[in-house]
Amino acid sequence: MKIIKTIDLWTEQHANHFECFSGAFIDGFDKYDVFDKYKIIRNCNCKIYVNNKTINISNKHQAIVFYKKSLPVRLLVINKETNIEKCLFVALSQNFKGQELRDYFLKLKISSQEINLKEKPIYNECDNNREIDVGSCDRWNLLYNMLKGSYTESNTQYGNYQTDKYEFMSDIIIEYYLKIDTEIFEIKHKCAFINILKTRIVPIQENSKLTSS
Repeated sequence: MKIIKTIDLWTEQHANHFECFSGAFIDGFDKYDVFDKYKIIRNCNCKIYVNNKTINISNKHQAIVFYKKSLPVRLLVINKETNIEKCLFVALSQNFKGQELRDYFLKLKISSQEINLKEKPIYNECDNNREIDVGSCDRWNLLYNMLKGSYTESNTQYGNYQTDKYEFMSDIIIEYYLKIDTEIFEIKHKCAFINILKTRIVPIQENSKLTSS
């Protein structure tokens, strides 16, 4: 069982968050082929801990893991109520280089898989009605764009552009834990930037390139 400590991590803020799906499926394709397979995980438990009760991030109960040469490179954690098929249809209908993204996937022979872990959902104490928009960050170029409001490292329209003014939080701890059939994801964050409206947070992954010397 592989233990993953840092990854390109996407968190769906609310059910059927189309921008989140679309960004996760297209980010990076303008520069390189990001992944060659994705796996849909049904009925799982991504347990999320936050040491600050004013920051609401609910546990997630579905996920998509993206792989490159059998190694996980991106993780999208998804709400229980989300219609994955509908969100995938929207994401793969995006225009990319004059064609739909799904056509590009076919050209690159990007495969997909689905598993059902059949786990009983575990909930945390988050106030779902006040859930914050999370942009976990593991690399410098992505951080620069996130602090301008973007969800993606590539130049896309997806993001939270309510304000580009952020404050630094040095004492925030946010931890994600997800166990699936082939990997365990233990993603820890130990500081973050939060916008002044308190609607968007960009936590910094502890084991990422952002913190390595």
